This record gives sequence, structure tokens and C-alpha cells, in this order.
Amino acid sequence: MTPDIYQYQSAHRFLLDRVNREQKSGDSIRNLAKRMGLSHTLLVMFLQGKRPLRVKHAGAIAQGLGLDAQARLYLQALIQFEGARDPQEKQLCQLWLSELHPDGAILHTRVVDEFEVISNWIHMAILSIASLRDFDPAPEAIAARLGAKVTAHEVRAAISRLKSLGLIRVEAGGRFVPTQAQVTTQNDVISQGARAYHKQVMDLAKDALDRQPLEAREFQSFAIDVARDRIPLAKELIRKFRTQFVKAMKADVTEEVYQMNIQLFQLTESPAARKSAEDEGVDAIKTKKMETPNAYPS
Repeated sequence: MTPDIYQYQSAHRFLLDRVNREQKSGDSIRNLAKRMGLSHTLLVMFLQGKRPLRVKHAGAIAQGLGLDAQARLYLQALIQFEGARDPQEKQLCQLWLSELHPDGAILHTRVVDEFEVISNWIHMAILSIASLRDFDPAPEAIAARLGAKVTAHEVRAAISRLKSLGLIRVEAGGRFVPTQAQVTTQNDVISQGARAYHKQVMDLAKDALDRQPLEAREFQSFAIDVARDRIPLAKELIRKFRTQFVKAMKADVTEEVYQMNIQLFQLTESPAARKSAEDEGVDAIKTKKMETPNAYPS
């Protein structure tokens, strides 16, 4: 999903997330910089936070990202808001942002951050990597430690979210340590985020099956016939195993981060569920005009 600028109160955060999205779609930072009319070096410095965004850059960035006129003005107001030193100037910028927002209000980034932390596996991985013996907090080092599955810019954005939600504490020398804080948000955000997270880590498992040697992984899978009234017990046993496994793996010194995925799901369909699905299919055929004679409903 393309980041929506109206859900941000930080131009830098928006730029990071949008560039990450463009990279996942196959674009490069060099091409983005060219479309913006900026040097590759300058864009990288913006992303790394080594150079602050200025209002004069808003037009070029908006053009390169394909933002419309109102979104460009919103980006300009965000940049001005972040750079404001005077409380009165910040208040004026907030008013401007409110006027430019389609709903007439500024959306807080916390909900966006919470969804990203719940839905994107990189955040939990970073929290675990921070406990490794040879931990290096540099985004480039973390990206390399994750086997180039992510970019340094994605790591930098993830660290920023973890900081803003109080999930990590930065210490002297740039090192950070996980706190005991928990992400608490609306149930719908948790539900949507959890589904996205599980899909991502299952993709990581598929990749590991092909890339990692047998001695570095363990895959077990089987089908079993079960009475419906035993499912609550099955869930309880899985949760107990998870707790026991984490306790057993605890050590003063650790060298690697592993991902443990446990899935229990239904392979067969009950007759009632199958009948309901068939009825929906019949209704779809009745109401949908078929474009080709022998096409099946999608």
C-alpha cells in the first residue's frame, strides 16, 4: 500500500516510507533523485537525516513522487512545521495542515506507526538483534545482518518508529536496548496488522527452505484428524510450548536471531461452510454478466 501523506506529521518519515515503497516496486533511489531533479547524494542525505528537508525542496520531491497540487502543499506545510522553532509558528503550521487535510484534521502518526510495527516483521527482528553479542546499531549493519532482506533505509524508518512508540531506548554511543513497553492500539489495527505479519513471516520461511542448509533450520508439518471440541486444548498446548521454548532458549550470550512460526489451521471444510460458499458462487453467476461464454467466476 502506497503511504498516504495525509496520515503523517513528519515529512522525513513520509519520505522514508515512500522511498521504501518505491524501492519494493523495483525503482531505485538514483532514478527517484533524477525524477526529483536532485542529486543522488542529497536524496540519500535526506533519507539518512544528515540534511534537513527545506521548503524549497518540497516541489522537487512532490514532482518526483507524483503528488498532486494539494499533497504538494501538505508536504510543504509538514516541512515548515518540522523546521519551526517558534511555538506560534508551529501553531500556524498546524492550522495550515488542518486546512489542507481532506478531513479538516491532522491525523496522528501513532496509529500508522503501531500498524507498521505490528504488521512488518523487521521491527521484531530489530528488537531481537539488539540483544546479540556483536550487535552494531548502524542501519547498514542491521540490514547486512538480516541478509539483505531489507534496505538500510527500511531499517532506519523502523528504528524511528520503535523510538517514537517507546519500544527502544537509545544509550550512549548510539546503541539501543528494547524496553518493556507494549504496543496497545485498536483491535482492528491489531487484527489487520497481525494478518499482514503472518503472511510476511510465512514468505520468509519459504525463502529459508530454499536458501538455508538443513542444519540451520527445522521444518515439521503434518495433517491430523481432530474433534472440533479439542481445538481449544490444541491452542492451549501450542501457547504453553511457545512459552517453554522461549524460556529454554534464553542465554546470556546469543549469536543469531531465529524465527519460529507455528500454524494450526483447518484443511477440510464443514458441509455447512461448503454449502454457503456454493450458494455465494451461484448468486455471483446470476448477477454477473459473463464476458466470455465458458468463463468461470473469479
